[in-house]
Amino acid sequence: MLIKKKSLLVALISSVIISSVLILTLIGYVMYIELKGEDFKRTYQDLLQKVNAKVYAKNIEVSKLNAKIETAGPLKGNPIIEGLIKNSGYRNVTELLMKVKFLDQDGAIIYEVLLHPQEPSLGTGILTRVAIPYLYNPSKVNIKPNESLPFKKILAHCPEEILQELQRGSNKTPGKWSGKFTFEVLSVEF
Repeated sequence: MLIKKKSLLVALISSVIISSVLILTLIGYVMYIELKGEDFKRTYQDLLQKVNAKVYAKNIEVSKLNAKIETAGPLKGNPIIEGLIKNSGYRNVTELLMKVKFLDQDGAIIYEVLLHPQEPSLGTGILTRVAIPYLYNPSKVNIKPNESLPFKKILAHCPEEILQELQRGSNKTPGKWSGKFTFEVLSVEF
């Protein structure tokens, strides 16, 4: 029994189409696996930073945390948050990200701000900076073991409620936040 030319042509075209679909499916699968690998790598790095932050956070001490309206210098008239960070651990901290929460007298969260306390105070908030190759050098300070670093940051997008209280102040502390603060270390890099 001979196969007709037409049937042979249909079988050949069908085989080519099926083969090309299989090849394209395999290529797509390999690309998907590579993309997922990169995604897993990013997720792993994020989780590792969180774990580092949770483990090493017990070695980061924040004291003298205060919010006020700056009265002198280039930040004059701006709401700022300032404090002192101490690294009581055993490693140099090259990058620190922390979240500070402003609480009212009842303990309710009014405002949250993310801070990189090692960056210069003029490099955040309302003032902008332009990166010019070979001229701009961000001066982040490493916090060595058993050393402290004072920081001062502009409170960008400060809620009106906090701004009014900072401007008004209280009887005990004129021009300062009368509520409480809590902080959380979100990531630490060494």
